[in-house]
Amino acid sequence: MQRNKSVLLGTATLLSLALLLVLQTPSVEADRLQPKGYRETVEKLQKYYVKFEDKVSREFRRWKEEGTMSQHFRQLIQASAIGKSERAQEIRELPTTREGPLCAICRGFGGSVLEFRREGASREEVYNTTVELCTMLNLQEESICRGLIELNIDTILYIVDNRPDLTSASLCAVVFQSGACVLDDSTFTDWQVDVDSNGTPVTASKAGTAQRGPNDLKIVQITDLHFDPNYRTGYNAECGAPACCRESQGIPEDTSAAAGHWGDYRNCDTPWNAIEDLIDRVAEEHSDADFVYHTGDIIDHGIWETSIGYNVRSINRVISKLRDTFPETPVYNILGNHEAHPTNVYELGEVTRPDFSTNWLYHLSADLWSHWLPRAAQQTIRLGGYYTALVRPGFRIIALNNNDCYTFNWWILFQPDALKGQLQWLHDVLLQAEQAGEKVHILAHLPISSDCFSVWQREYRRILERFRDTISAQFHGHTHKDEFNVFYASENPEFAVGVAWNGGSGTAHTNVNPNYVVYYVNPETYEVTDFESYAYNLTSANLTPDERPDWFRMYSFQEEYGLSDLSPAGVDELIQRLGTPAGRDELRRYWEYKVKLADASLVSDCTEDCLLNHLCEIVTNQADDLRKCQELSDTFFD
Repeated sequence: MQRNKSVLLGTATLLSLALLLVLQTPSVEADRLQPKGYRETVEKLQKYYVKFEDKVSREFRRWKEEGTMSQHFRQLIQASAIGKSERAQEIRELPTTREGPLCAICRGFGGSVLEFRREGASREEVYNTTVELCTMLNLQEESICRGLIELNIDTILYIVDNRPDLTSASLCAVVFQSGACVLDDSTFTDWQVDVDSNGTPVTASKAGTAQRGPNDLKIVQITDLHFDPNYRTGYNAECGAPACCRESQGIPEDTSAAAGHWGDYRNCDTPWNAIEDLIDRVAEEHSDADFVYHTGDIIDHGIWETSIGYNVRSINRVISKLRDTFPETPVYNILGNHEAHPTNVYELGEVTRPDFSTNWLYHLSADLWSHWLPRAAQQTIRLGGYYTALVRPGFRIIALNNNDCYTFNWWILFQPDALKGQLQWLHDVLLQAEQAGEKVHILAHLPISSDCFSVWQREYRRILERFRDTISAQFHGHTHKDEFNVFYASENPEFAVGVAWNGGSGTAHTNVNPNYVVYYVNPETYEVTDFESYAYNLTSANLTPDERPDWFRMYSFQEEYGLSDLSPAGVDELIQRLGTPAGRDELRRYWEYKVKLADASLVSDCTEDCLLNHLCEIVTNQADDLRKCQELSDTFFD
């Protein structure tokens, strides 16, 4: 990832200049790797945050008292504005050098709005103020700011009004979850799952079964379809919004900016013809599949203009297509963060406002998924969008709704220990499975390493370690990348205890080819013995809009890397190889497959620092635990 220029330019005050200097720590592009002197710099940052907050607060108050912004305040905002290229990036994708500036912006301007509300500002006053700041800070275009704030403001105000002890420091630390934004609030950290004490210590990496065999089960994973009913071929793919190629955005004068028939590499989601083609291809080419795992994110990225009705229509259409295509093949569905309205917002805790409830989505899901599930699964789906099902004697699926742990789920700020509920349920189901001699696959939309609240990550890892012999595999989505994660023991990080596989995405948003994955699973241990990823080249497909895309087998994991097996121990051997100069060509190939050989990504290449970052992403599963990343970096350039 290329470094971004600092947002705090020399037009601001001496204070902001001082802040800028301390934020500019030396860094490499490997975002997961903290540079030398990072901890000392973070300690300095905490003092500057307070000064910056105070400066912004004084200027903010003056604005509200006098009715106009001072030139000084305008300069401060202009100096803090982010670049347009950063809008489309996930926070986890931003370079380490951006952690401090973004935390400062959040605490400074967010803290002022927090004070404004607590001093009696009305909903309208808060709305107008945040829209203006959102636009001036260049977080989005004004129309997007208005839509996003209108959808989220009532939830946020409810939380602020009912959590008088919530500070901007805690709020920003949860949302940004970076080392530079320190969370020092026991309300968020002092809770844990009650873990059964009968487990055995981790003394070795978990070994696995033999390679792929003729009797293996065949499981297809489809994920992140992101169906956009507003997608129109030929419309503007370079609109600057989170979702482009839409009817309301018009036809561009420059034909190179026009949306393709089968999708587009830019910030565009998936037209219905591409959704149908992917699902039909799975049915045609893999009619012998035993199961389908559909791991969430049906809804598009039009996050500023969703509604319950809009989401219901898209969810209904996609699930109906799956039901019609796979009437006899079990399809195990889970929810993505985009299914909720507002996007990402899943109710947690004891909330007294029924209009904030996510029950509409849970009841809809229970009804639509019932075609493939036992009646007993209904109860927990209607309670929280998660369930378990015994697929066959000795084999169980646990389908989580871990979108509640997403750091952009505002309800974490309201009652963070409410996250314990589903995790405790997960633990208890695994304990019962262990006692029954069952093996388990866990489905979760969010990878544990990706944007989940760090305390949730910590507790999930405790559960995984305790039941590592019961959990045979984990399957994720969300990132749109063809990737995997290896989990290591918390106390003995030299030992690998689990592997999670990511199915990529049906959407090309952003700079990836559409894909799906076929897993081969041992029928006794239920461990993955191999997987094949299938994709099509979007550039080529759009050249022949009247023909179906040319799907091809991108690679077999076993064939590509020549592993003894795909157990945690086997995959850890690969990680150690990729972490040396001798493994550089293999690591580059891993990155190429991760972006699914997409022309738009391959043209930009991936430097050695970039490759190290991707390697670190494989082994980092808790935001504040970078030990494996550091270990690999020590051998990477030998």
